[in-house]
Amino acid sequence: MTGKFALGSVMLAVIAISSQWAVAQEQKSKQPERIAIPDLKKKLDSNEKFLLIDVREDWELKKDGAIPGAIHIPVAELDKRMKDIPKDVELLFY
Repeated sequence: MTGKFALGSVMLAVIAISSQWAVAQEQKSKQPERIAIPDLKKKLDSNEKFLLIDVREDWELKKDGAIPGAIHIPVAELDKRMKDIPKDVELLFY
């Protein structure tokens, strides 16, 4: 009986460790990463679903223009506007 208890305990520990590892891997995959300009161009030309968010200040937008289809949320407003940003789509910030 003690052997079965020990085996069961080991199995539960392995499951718990595996679950923690899976969560850690998922969190790693959600870390922000930079993409090169040619890769952004490919995304813009493709039919991929993503949301492009321009985080520059108003004066920068007026001075340099914007990428068509991008939404403008200045970086200072991101925290309070995060509730408005969909969670089910890839986000690209510039």
